[in-house]
Amino acid sequence: MSDLPQTRVASSPLIVLASALTLGIFASHSLARQWSPLLLISIAVGVVLMVVSVWSLSSRKLTPATVSVVAAFFCAGFVLSLIDSRPIAPNRIARLQDEGIVASGDPVELTGVVSGEPEPAPQSFYLTLRAERIRFKGVERDVSGTVLLLAPVREQQGKREYEALQLRHGARVRVMTALDREENFRNPGVSPFTEYLERKGYDATGVVKSPLLIERLDDERVFLPLAWLYEWRERLEKEFASKFSPETAGVLDAALLGNRFNVSHASADRFRAGGTFHVLVIAGLHLSFIGGVVFLIARRVTKRRLLQFLLSATFLWSYTIAVGAHEPVVRAALMLTLVVFAPIVWRRANSLNVIGGAALALLLWRPGDLFDPSFQLTFVSVLAIVSIAVPLLRTMQRVGSWRPTMETPYPPDCGRWFRTLSEPVFWSERAWQAELAESNISYKLFKNRIAAKLERWRVQRLVRIAVVAIVVSGSVQIGMSPLLVIYFHRLSFASMFLNIFVGGLMAMLAFVALMGVLVSHISAWLAWPLIMLAERVNWLMTHLVDPFSRLGIASIRLPHYSGWPAGVYMLYYLPLAFLIFALARWHPLRPISITRVASSTLSPRNLRFAAAAFIAILAMIVLHPLSAARPDGKLHVDFLDVGQGDSALVTMPDGTTLMIDGGGRPNINRGDPDDGDNDEPFQRDTRSIGEGVVSEFLWARGLDRIDYLLPTHADADHIDGLNDVARNFKVRSAIVARTPPDDPEYVRFAATMKEAGVSIEKIGAGDILHFGNVTAEILWPPPTPNLNAPSGNNDGLVVRIRFGDKALLFTADIEKQAEVAVLKEGVDLRSDIVKVAHHGSKTSSTSAFVAATHPSLAVISVGRTSIFGHPNKEVVERWRASGAEVMTTGQRGTITVVTDGKDLKVSTFIR
Repeated sequence: MSDLPQTRVASSPLIVLASALTLGIFASHSLARQWSPLLLISIAVGVVLMVVSVWSLSSRKLTPATVSVVAAFFCAGFVLSLIDSRPIAPNRIARLQDEGIVASGDPVELTGVVSGEPEPAPQSFYLTLRAERIRFKGVERDVSGTVLLLAPVREQQGKREYEALQLRHGARVRVMTALDREENFRNPGVSPFTEYLERKGYDATGVVKSPLLIERLDDERVFLPLAWLYEWRERLEKEFASKFSPETAGVLDAALLGNRFNVSHASADRFRAGGTFHVLVIAGLHLSFIGGVVFLIARRVTKRRLLQFLLSATFLWSYTIAVGAHEPVVRAALMLTLVVFAPIVWRRANSLNVIGGAALALLLWRPGDLFDPSFQLTFVSVLAIVSIAVPLLRTMQRVGSWRPTMETPYPPDCGRWFRTLSEPVFWSERAWQAELAESNISYKLFKNRIAAKLERWRVQRLVRIAVVAIVVSGSVQIGMSPLLVIYFHRLSFASMFLNIFVGGLMAMLAFVALMGVLVSHISAWLAWPLIMLAERVNWLMTHLVDPFSRLGIASIRLPHYSGWPAGVYMLYYLPLAFLIFALARWHPLRPISITRVASSTLSPRNLRFAAAAFIAILAMIVLHPLSAARPDGKLHVDFLDVGQGDSALVTMPDGTTLMIDGGGRPNINRGDPDDGDNDEPFQRDTRSIGEGVVSEFLWARGLDRIDYLLPTHADADHIDGLNDVARNFKVRSAIVARTPPDDPEYVRFAATMKEAGVSIEKIGAGDILHFGNVTAEILWPPPTPNLNAPSGNNDGLVVRIRFGDKALLFTADIEKQAEVAVLKEGVDLRSDIVKVAHHGSKTSSTSAFVAATHPSLAVISVGRTSIFGHPNKEVVERWRASGAEVMTTGQRGTITVVTDGKDLKVSTFIR
C-alpha cells in the first residue's frame, strides 16, 4: 500500500487538459448547429489562445499561460467534435444505405477483404469484411466501409465447404448478401441499431445463407506477424471448444480471446445479476493482470528499463491486437503502456496523469467516443479507484499501522470507528514487538485485539485482500451508479462481495485451462484432472450469485430520468467531487495543531452538508420518485414496435398501467452446439424483445411497476416478452383467458409469474374490468371451466376499452372463425382505434368484421419486414376502404394514442 501512486491534481496537468478537451467536445455536441462558421471561429480563437499562452510563458506569467492553454484545449475539443461530425464520404456503405441508394434488404454483390479470422459462434460464424466494391442492380462502384457478415452453419457439409474457401485474414472474396442498417425496433428509450453499428465500427450487417454465395478471389498482402496472431487465436478457440463444455469454452473465449458469441444466455445473466460481467469483457482487469505478470517476468530477464518496457509493451499490444483490438482493450493497453513507460523517462507513474494522457490520446483520435457508454464506464471506474479507493486505503493503512515516531508522534485524529476498521487489516503486532525488542524505549499501545488474532491465525493477508477488493468495488459502484442506471438499469448489491472471489476464480480458471490445453498435447490422461478442475471452477464462479438471487438481493432494476429531471445525474457528482477533495486533504496523522488550521471550506459542517446532499441525490436515483410522469386524467395507449409481434401499454387516467402482450422473438440464435452432446439447447447471450425493447421503453418512461399484464394468447410473439417484464418490474396481477398446461410458452409464463409472486386471474367474454372511469369489456373468448383449453389464435382475448365517448379495440390474433363468432354475439364493436388482428394477415379482418368496427385508425403491429408477408395488401385496402387510416408499427415505430374521452390525438415515433 505504501507504493500506491500519488494523485494530487496539482501534479497532474494532463487530467486538466483532458477535462478541458472533454468539455469542448461536449459543448460542440450540445450547441453546434452550423458546421463551417463555427469551425473557422473555433480555429481562430484557438490560435489566438495559443499565441497568448506562448507570450505569457515568455514573460513568465504562469497563471495567464495556464488559463490560455486550458482554454485552447477547450477550443481544440470543440473543433475536433465539429470535424468528427462532418458528413461521411459519399462512397461509404453507411451513407449509401442512409440515402437509400442501396436499400436495406435488397441483394447486392459485395467484394472485399476479410479482416481478422472468422469469429465462431453456435452453428454459425461471423466474418468482418472490409468492403472494396459493390454491385447493385447491375451497377458496380467502388465503396469503403466495414460489413459484419453472419454465416449460419447447420450441417457438416456446409462446414466443410466453408473450410475449403479458406476464409482467413487477408482473403479477398465476392459475396452475395443483403445489407441491413435500418432500425428494427423504433421506440422511445430503445437504443438505435445505427448507434450500435457506429460504436462497433460497422457500416452494415448481412447474412450469407450458403457457402455457394461466396466466391474466393486472391489474397491481399498482409503483415505476417499479424496473421500469425490471428491464427494462434483461432487455434486456441478450437482447443477450448474441443476440450471443454460449451459453457466453460464460452467463458474462456470471452475472457481470454474477446469472443462473446459463445457465452450462454444463462451464464451471462448470472454475471450481470452479480455485477461481475466485467470478467467476460477483456479490459482493464485482464490487461492489468497480464501486463503485471509480463512486466515482472521482463524484470527477471533484464535490468535495463528500456528493454523491460519494449518486452512488456510488445507482448501487451500483440495480445490486444490478437483479441480484436476492441476499444476497451485498446484503452486499457494504452493506460498500462503509459504506466510502464514512465520510469523510462525517470518519472513515477502518476495515476491522474496516466488517465489524462490516455483520454487525450483517445479523444484526439476519435472525439465521438466521449459519448460511448464503454468509454465513460472505463474512465469513470478508473477515476473512482484512483480518487476514492486509493486515498481511502492509504489512509486506512496509515491509521491502522500507526505507532509513535518522530514524524507521527500523535495518535490518529479520526473517529474511533475508523481505527476499529483499519487496525485489524493493517496492524502488525509482530512487527511492533520486534521494534520494541530492539529499542531502549518501552511503551504500551491499545490496539484492536482482533488484529493480533488475525495475524496469529495467518489470515490477516487474506482479510486485507478482501477489504481492498470491497473498497475498490464499492468505490467503482459509487462512481458509476448513475451510468449503471442510465445504460443498464441495474444496481448490483452482490458485486461488492462477489468481486472478491470472481476475479480470483477467473484467474485460476484461465491458468488451469491453459495448462490443461498444454498438457493435453503430451497426454490426454494427464490433462483430464486439469480440464475437470477448470469445469468445476467455472461452475462455481458462474453460480456464486445464485444464493443472492434466491434471496432477492443480487441486484435491482431501475428506470432512469428523462428530460430536465435527468439533471440529477450531473448533480450527483457535485457533492461527490467535494467529498473526494476532502478525502484527498484528510491527513489524520498530521499534528493536531496543523490539522485544525484547515480551510473553512472543509469544515465539519460543510462535510456533513455534502454527505447529506450526496445521500439525498443517491436516494433520488435509487428511489426515483420523479421519474414517471404524473397522471394527467387522460387515457394513453402506446402500440410498441416489437417487430413480428404485439405489445401495447395502456396507461389509465389515474396512472394505472395495463400491458397487453409483450412481444417476443422465439427460437432466434438457439440450437444445439455442433457436438450435440447437450440435452438442453444452447441459448446465446442475445437480448430478448422483452428485455431489450419492451423493458427499455418502460424504463425510459420512468416506470418501475406495471399493474396488470394481459397476454391475449400463448403465442410466443405475444406472451414471451411478458416474462422479462415480470422479472424486471413489480407486477400486481396477470389476466388470462386460458391456462393450457401443455403449451410450453404458457407453462414458462406461469412459472415466471409464480417465481415473481404474481397472481394469475382468469377472465372470459362478458367480464368487464373497471379502471376508474375506464372500462375494458371482454368480448372473446367465452369462459370455460376446462383447464386444458388451448390458447391459440382463435382463443385470443378481444378487449374493447372505453373512456368517455372514445373506444379502442384489441383483437389479438383472432382469425375468420373467431371474427364470425364475435359478430354472432351481437356485441358493439364500434371503435375509434382498432389494433388489427394477426398482424394484418389475410386469415383475419373479414369484410363484415371491418364494417362492424368502422374505426378512424387501424394499427397493425408488424415488423419493418415480415417473413410471413404481413400485412396483406388486400387487408390493408379493406381497412382503408372502411374510412380508416392504416399505420404499421414497423414503419411508424411507437404509435401513441391519447384521449380525454372526447378528443383523440395520435402521434408516432417516426414522423
